[in-house]
Amino acid sequence: MLAGLRAAQTTAYGVESRGGLSTSDVIISSDPIAFPEVRRPDALLLMSDKGLKANLRGAHEKTLIFYDPGAVNGVIDSEGKKLPFQFLEIALKELGDREAAMLIALGALVEATKVVPWASLAAAMTKAFSGKNQEVNLKALERGRGLIGA
Repeated sequence: MLAGLRAAQTTAYGVESRGGLSTSDVIISSDPIAFPEVRRPDALLLMSDKGLKANLRGAHEKTLIFYDPGAVNGVIDSEGKKLPFQFLEIALKELGDREAAMLIALGALVEATKVVPWASLAAAMTKAFSGKNQEVNLKALERGRGLIGA
């Protein structure tokens, strides 16, 4: 929204509060969004085997499929360009923070797709967090950004 775009998100969680299946559809568009669920994704981020099959529906030949091969062991049997990155390993080794894996992945996804301007993403992170959390989160985003073209 900081980039002047519209956004819609739907989220589904499994019965477990942590470690269970969770999915989130995000739509970002300059046009009005009539339906908040993704039917033909431009990009997918897979971080576990738990939702592998469910989250691949709608993938097509131009879908960018980001995944962590250390966490996704199943076969990614769909169309799309598969992009493996060790998000969790990088988060643990370089930032000492397991939670940073998702932000590293987000940085890679945004850099690859250009779905929002990088400055808008960094501004949103700065606005949402402060102190050590902000510092680690910004480092994680930048680390993910650096994975693209590396």
